[in-house]
Amino acid sequence: MSTLPRSAGTSAGNARFAYDTSGVEWHEFFTPGTFYRILNVDCARRSADMLVRFDADSQCMYHRHAARTTTLVLEGELRVREQVDGGEVVRVKPAGSYSIGGEAEVHIEGSGAEQAVIFFSMHSDTDVIYELLNEDLSLRRAVTVADFDRDWREHWPQDTAGA
Repeated sequence: MSTLPRSAGTSAGNARFAYDTSGVEWHEFFTPGTFYRILNVDCARRSADMLVRFDADSQCMYHRHAARTTTLVLEGELRVREQVDGGEVVRVKPAGSYSIGGEAEVHIEGSGAEQAVIFFSMHSDTDVIYELLNEDLSLRRAVTVADFDRDWREHWPQDTAGA
């Protein structure tokens, strides 16, 4: 995966960019303190774009990326917990961080001490976007482009007219 850190400040001082989430219609995601907003789904291209909001000190569950994933941290910091050689490694991506890749990565993502908002753009060679895993890392459920499309049409029908 390639990662290009970006500064959240400016050269003129300590001004910080914060993504305005006041108008975002969030829905609860898989775990407490996590919320999502699907922005677009293209079944023919096997792609889905979404925002994820992590409340302070919250996280998702273990999952395996099946799709190439572009990540942009819009607010807060993204903490990525990976199992490596029997131990856990935590990578911290501050606001402004951009990365692309992620195929076959197994990890848990979450926030730090502050709320985090992340943009994810996922493009798959198959219908599977990611796989939800149990604590022992066995497969719990595959999440497909069709799942994203169904959720998008159910929760945000105003966005899907003509799609």
